Amino acid sequence: MNSIGGFREGEIDGKANLIYTLLSQIDSQPSSSTQATIDSGGDNLPTQPLFICPSLRLKVHQLKHKKEASSDNLFPLNTSPHFPSSDQQVQYLLDSESHGVICKLPVVPLFWCNNKESDNDDGEFYCGACYGSKHGTNYYFCLTCGKQFHKECVESPFEINHPSYPFQSLQLYCPPLSLLFCNCCETNFLQMFYQCPTYNLTMHPVCAMKPIPFVIDHLKRHQHSLTFFPRQCFLPCNVCGLIKDRIPTYVCLRCVFIVHRDCIYFPRVIRISRHHHRISLTSYLPPGKWSCGVCRQNVDNKYGAYSCSKCNNYFVHTRCALRGDVWDGEDLEGVPEEPEIIVEPFETIADGIILHFSHGHYLKLKTFKVYDENKLCQGCVLPVYEGSYYSCTDECDFILHEACANAPRKKHHALHPHPLTLKVVTNEYGDLNNKGYFYCNACERDSCGFVYESSVEDQDFRLDLQCALVTEPFEYQGHKHPLFLALKPKVERAAKCHICEKKDRHCRKLNCIECDFIICFKCATLPYKARYKHDKHLLTFCKVEEASDHSGWCEVCERKIIYSQKGGFYACNDYCCTTLHVHCLLGKHPYMKSGHTIITQEKAFHTLALTDLHRKRLSASGGSISKHDSVETMKDPRNQRAYFSIEYLLHIITISPVKRIQLIAFATTAPNITELPAIWI
Repeated sequence: MNSIGGFREGEIDGKANLIYTLLSQIDSQPSSSTQATIDSGGDNLPTQPLFICPSLRLKVHQLKHKKEASSDNLFPLNTSPHFPSSDQQVQYLLDSESHGVICKLPVVPLFWCNNKESDNDDGEFYCGACYGSKHGTNYYFCLTCGKQFHKECVESPFEINHPSYPFQSLQLYCPPLSLLFCNCCETNFLQMFYQCPTYNLTMHPVCAMKPIPFVIDHLKRHQHSLTFFPRQCFLPCNVCGLIKDRIPTYVCLRCVFIVHRDCIYFPRVIRISRHHHRISLTSYLPPGKWSCGVCRQNVDNKYGAYSCSKCNNYFVHTRCALRGDVWDGEDLEGVPEEPEIIVEPFETIADGIILHFSHGHYLKLKTFKVYDENKLCQGCVLPVYEGSYYSCTDECDFILHEACANAPRKKHHALHPHPLTLKVVTNEYGDLNNKGYFYCNACERDSCGFVYESSVEDQDFRLDLQCALVTEPFEYQGHKHPLFLALKPKVERAAKCHICEKKDRHCRKLNCIECDFIICFKCATLPYKARYKHDKHLLTFCKVEEASDHSGWCEVCERKIIYSQKGGFYACNDYCCTTLHVHCLLGKHPYMKSGHTIITQEKAFHTLALTDLHRKRLSASGGSISKHDSVETMKDPRNQRAYFSIEYLLHIITISPVKRIQLIAFATTAPNITELPAIWI
């Protein structure tokens, strides 16, 4: 049976379309007698073509190219989708019992679930062939492997003659679990895809077989009918301003108007995370030089963009405004704009006295006088280095920086399209497996302090207070220019921080639009000024290249600063010659509270604070307790605070007298842990 797909003229809802179909189906149109049987509802309906399970088809492809699996070459998928198959390799697998579960139902291996959404428990559809969540119009289900598939992935022929690329057909390929990018829908998927090597075009099967209307009437976008232009168009789209020749294009010859198919349906009014007002789609911008409020690059006023009606100079590229990390996905056209209700974080009792939502006692405003490293802000979990702070009037050691106390209960942040709610992390915060702490999505640190959490239930997004205080433009004291969240997602993931020199793909980054300076949130949120208990002056954060001016030794680990790892250090600039590594002063987990109980992977842990003496001993011995092979420790504890389970402490005491002595010393700095005294005997 022929395995080449093409497009034919047809009607959908009474409108002319180019509709994908297998060429074999074109060649076998029903006769007049057959059509009469269909119209009369007879029993002798024409048989529908049957298809093998894509799992079997992909397995056959892998076996055929097993020897070349390690090469970078792409091999076309040449196993027919039809059932029964004439492919000898398919027949071999169907007859074999040595290849695990094989989808080899003898008659109909797949059932067509027409126009039905996935019934997965999590509400998401994932195709068993391409592993994509993109929704098609129809689905198949395999009774043997229990997987659901896009109709397009099941029926995908060897090649497709696409009307947008009439001079060369698209070939079907299947690399082994490679992350792919569709040039049409701009989403990622795995494995099965169509490609035209000549034009470097990659298309998801759903996009490659999507019906193409000849004419689109969408008066919100254009006052005239838009006609499909059946060739690659190298002219910029009037809506997005981009030349995307791989996307089906529509034109209005009367107005010389060109638009991509997906740009036709852009929402009219939206709200984005980078601006505090709604923005509206406009066709033309006023004269002048404008920059995009998201990527900070120039906006061409000859093309469409989103603009703010309340701010005369705020514009955003259409594609930037509709990014998944910027827009919440809601079209607000016709939705009345309601004033946002502001919930204050505290109640003012008297001048300098407040009742904060996170604490049951009154807090009194005080001014910093003497540094105490044991007094930590309960919001950001950092000590008070300078300025004003609130302290509990009931002598319970509850402290908040003035800035942390003023953090709003709800806020919009540039890093997330949905509103964030401020919450207190208690011992019960989290899920069954992890309690008492959270993971910040911006800096990738664990924290026991206050958390800003997404107000949308299925959005697992959290920010600690330090990252939540970062706004655009961000005035970083270590750089002379303002910083922005202007990097596009793909560029940001590959960018290297100029401070720690790491390419962390998940840590968010800020960049300078006047020079090439880039800094990750982990480095940007480090305190620029900090204190050390053996120096009366404030210490300043210094970059690695400034080590020549401070070629001293770390006061804690007694190792030379210039040979330290990347990430900068702290130094006293008042002729005290005090220098410390960042992790020696703040620790590797600076936002974890000492004496706090956490649960991770269903195991209970306590945090222990280490003194300088103990840190030096561990450094001199060439490591720390956290480097023990036991899996009972949590992650890689820093030199200042470590996390131990009860089982691990018992294990250490049993096998190592030296470490037992060290742990007894550690216990003296953890008076709040009441469960451990019997261990130290």
